[in-house]
Amino acid sequence: MEHNDILVIGIGGAGGRLVDALAARAPEAVRTAMIDTDAAALAASQAVSKLQIGSHVTNGQGTGGDAGLARRAATDDAEIIRGLFSDARLVVVLAGLGGGTGSAVTPEVIKAAGLSGTPTLCVATQPFSFEGAPRAALARAAVPEIREAADGLILIPNDKLFKSVGSDKVNEAFPAADAALGMSVWSLWQILTRPGYLNAGPADLAQVTKPERGIASLAWAEAHGRKRGASAVKQLLTHPMLDGGAALGECRSIMVSIVGGEDLTLKDLGDIMAPIKAACHERVVITLGTSIDPEWKARLLLTLIAARPGGWSGGVEMRPAKAQEPTDLPITENPAVVGRGGVQTTLQLEPAGRGRFANTDPTLLDGEDLDIPTYQRRGIKL
Repeated sequence: MEHNDILVIGIGGAGGRLVDALAARAPEAVRTAMIDTDAAALAASQAVSKLQIGSHVTNGQGTGGDAGLARRAATDDAEIIRGLFSDARLVVVLAGLGGGTGSAVTPEVIKAAGLSGTPTLCVATQPFSFEGAPRAALARAAVPEIREAADGLILIPNDKLFKSVGSDKVNEAFPAADAALGMSVWSLWQILTRPGYLNAGPADLAQVTKPERGIASLAWAEAHGRKRGASAVKQLLTHPMLDGGAALGECRSIMVSIVGGEDLTLKDLGDIMAPIKAACHERVVITLGTSIDPEWKARLLLTLIAARPGGWSGGVEMRPAKAQEPTDLPITENPAVVGRGGVQTTLQLEPAGRGRFANTDPTLLDGEDLDIPTYQRRGIKL
């Protein structure tokens, strides 16, 4: 996949900040866009493409947490939104749930991408627990909509995200959190567009993040020096997003991406993968992808995406997951088709009897026994 094939879209204020953090990491390489009702926020964005929606209903202002207003802005300008996806083979949507724009516009953008035939991955943060019930309710309402429309969903609870940045000062924590998530998204972009000898493509990413696997989340670690592999995995397995590593035992599938320099060694890979494998269920499906970048000499970036059936304690009520054991073999999909599909089957129904009316005269019309169901009389398979 070429780097121009992936379109990264930020929605609303939080999504816009994540796009800016990603753009700062690779200002000329990543294709970015931002969608918002707020004209001032769009003007300040570093995104390559900027789309203001709902100008006739918001007068260029934000939605003030009004999800209905935000949804109207998105649906009214749905045709303009669909125009963004014309050349994209994968759309990555970045958003913060809990506000009006992030919660209401995100599902509409993903639906628009789906109508254009473009596969979608959504990476969304969930509100802090101290932000109150209304924002939590908006986030809860958005998640099932996104899961239904998107090909993949990664949820990041803000409470856990901010534990990982090592600072509780507002002016330090928010930029650090945005930078960390921006770096993680960049690492996925690297794996997909600049694969190394161990490839992980869009189909692999779709397998881990698809809703049937549960709710996916991610953790990351960066290290340098001679023991960078062992150092990075130690950070990863104590990461707040993974509950100190304990959550890996419940995951059915994971994807590990490693960005390193030309000096990345097999020992580094072994130092990373052995502890991760030990922390997982013995039948978990593990996908590994590497990307070699000369700028990462003597250091590496480790990102792990894991799907957990019970969610990640982000305050979102989950639909019950279908109980099943993880398979030993990964499910293979056509890499060129990342979106969802289905297979039609035939129900094996036995012919219906007359039951308690077996000894009564049948109801006949033009020689047809109307007591026999129409689908059986006409030979229709269900």
